[in-house]
Amino acid sequence: MTRSPGPSRRSLIAAVGAGTLLTGAGTRAAVAAPAPQPATVPVEEAVGSSRTSVTVAAHDPAVYTRAALGPLTVTPVTGTPGRTEVAFGDEPLAVLTHGSRTVLLTGPERTFREDKRAFDDTFRRTVAPGGWGLSPGGGAWDTANGTTADYEVTPGAGIVRIPATSSVSRHATLKDEQVADLDAVITGHFAQDPSDAARSFALTFGYTGPTDHFRARLSFAAGGAVTLHLERAVSATSVTQLVTPAPVATGNPAGSSWCIRVNRTGGRIQARAWRADLTEGSAWQTTVDDQPPAPGRIGVRAAADSTALAAELRISRIRILTATWAVPVTVVHRSWVRVLPEPFTGTWTAGVEQQIRGWLGSTAPDALAYGFQFLPGAPRVTSYRSGPPEHGAPVLGESDYGPPLTGGAREEGADFHEYMGVNWTFARVPAGSLTKTAEPRFLGALDCSGYIRMVYGYHLGVPLAHESDHTSPGLLPRTAKNQAARAPGTRIAHSASASPPPLTALQVGDLVFFDAEGAPEDGIDHVGIHLGRDTAGVPRFLSSRKTPNGPTAADLGGASTLTGTGTYATKLRTVHRL
Repeated sequence: MTRSPGPSRRSLIAAVGAGTLLTGAGTRAAVAAPAPQPATVPVEEAVGSSRTSVTVAAHDPAVYTRAALGPLTVTPVTGTPGRTEVAFGDEPLAVLTHGSRTVLLTGPERTFREDKRAFDDTFRRTVAPGGWGLSPGGGAWDTANGTTADYEVTPGAGIVRIPATSSVSRHATLKDEQVADLDAVITGHFAQDPSDAARSFALTFGYTGPTDHFRARLSFAAGGAVTLHLERAVSATSVTQLVTPAPVATGNPAGSSWCIRVNRTGGRIQARAWRADLTEGSAWQTTVDDQPPAPGRIGVRAAADSTALAAELRISRIRILTATWAVPVTVVHRSWVRVLPEPFTGTWTAGVEQQIRGWLGSTAPDALAYGFQFLPGAPRVTSYRSGPPEHGAPVLGESDYGPPLTGGAREEGADFHEYMGVNWTFARVPAGSLTKTAEPRFLGALDCSGYIRMVYGYHLGVPLAHESDHTSPGLLPRTAKNQAARAPGTRIAHSASASPPPLTALQVGDLVFFDAEGAPEDGIDHVGIHLGRDTAGVPRFLSSRKTPNGPTAADLGGASTLTGTGTYATKLRTVHRL
C-alpha cells in the first residue's frame, strides 16, 4: 500500500479504482468484477504524524516470484470447505476455496502496525451526572473517587465537582491502559476563584489508579500564585516531587483558563503551563530524566485543600498530539488476499492459472491493504475518474464510524457510498436497480458493515445489494446480520450456541461475525476482517467500531482478538469466506 502526504495519488488509484466498473450516467453498478491487477505498486512507509502503517520488507525475493516459476503443482484438498492448494516444488503459493472468490496467496512479507491515535476532546456533548461519556477517538471516560454527582458533561466542559472541606482528589481518565510516550495538553479552569484555600488540577499519565500515577499539577494558591508541580503518586499517603516546583505566575485573573502540556519520551518527562489567553512558550518549565517506563491511562485530577469551599473544575479541552502504546498492534506475515472475477468452482483452468500467476509477487493493494487505508492517519485519496458520480470523491483515507450523538456515542448507518458523499444505484439480480441517496452527515464515515462493503465491494468488486434488497442472489447485503446469513461465498464455521465456533479453518481475509451485544432478538451485530496473528500469536481482526470511532485492529473499547476472554473472542459466532 502506498502512503502519500498529499490528498490524491493517481498511481495508487489506478490500481485501487479498478475495483468495479462505471455504468450509465451518474450511476454505478455494484456487480462488476475487478480487472486483474498484477502490476507492482511502490511501497512507502507512512509519513506525517501517523503511527499506523503497512510496509513491505525491503528486497524481498518474493516480489520476483513470477519470473522464477516453472510448472505449478495443483492439489485438491477434500473436506469442508473444499480447497485447492497451489505450489511450486515445496513452496506453497495459493489456496483457493471452492465456492468462494477470495484467494489467499503467499507473497512478500508485510508488517501491519497500528499505534495510539491523536485525538481532540472538546466536550461537545451532554452527559448526565455520573461520568464523562465517550471521547471522540480517545475511548470511554472513567471516574474514580467522589460520587456520581461529582462528574458531568455540559456542552463545552467536562465538570468535576469537589464538595466543601473535601480532601479527596477526583479523577477522570480514559480507559486505555497502554499509553506510553505522549505529548498531551489539557485546558481548564475553576469556576470559583481560590480566595479561601488552594486548589489544583493536573494532567495525569501513566495512571493505573488514584494512588499510582504521574501528574503535571497546576496549583492555585489563595494569594494568587500559580505553580507547576511534576509529581508521582506512589501510594495513598506518599507523593514524590520529581523536580523542584516551577513558578508560573504571581496572579490568577478571575475566570482565567489555564493549559498544561506534558511531553514524555522514554525516560524524559517535560511540562509547561500557561494562561489560555496567552501564547504558549517554547521552553519547558520542568524537566526530569531517567524515569522508569510506566504505561497507563491519561486523564485529569482535581483537588482542593480540606479547608476549601466547594469548587467546580471545568475542563474545556484535552488533546493528544502524539502518543504511543507500550506494545503497538503489530501483525507480520506473507499472506495476501485477492478476489477472483467469479467464484472458484474447484476446476483448475488455464484462465485461473493465468490469474494466479499474475498475482504472485504483486504488491498492488489487496483486501488487507485497502482495509488499513481507512485507519487513523491514512491520507485522504480522491477518485481519479473523470465522470460522475465519483469524480473528486474520497475513496480512501482515515474514516470515522459515524457522526456523534448527544452523549458522545457514534451513530450507526454509514455505508461505503456515504463515506464518498455520492448517491448510488445498485443493480438487482436478475434485472432492475435501486438507488440510495447519501446522507451528508455520514460523509467520511463507515460503520462495520459499510467498511466491509467499501473494502470487498467498492474496491475489490464483490457485488453489493441495496439495503432493502433481501432477495437478489450473489450480492453482499448491507448489514452485518444479513451478511452473515446471505453473503456470497462459503461459510467456514458457525456456532448456534453461546460459544464461539472452532477456528481450525480460519484464514486471513475471512469475514468474522459477532453477537457483541448479546441480544437474542438481534443476533449478529458486528463484522470484521481477519487480519492475521499478531507478534504475540493472537489472531486479530479489522473492523469499524464506535468507541475508537472508526476502523481499527487495536483494543480501545475491547480487544480486537479472536481468542481469549475478551468480548469479541467470546461473542464470535460465524466465519465466512467471500
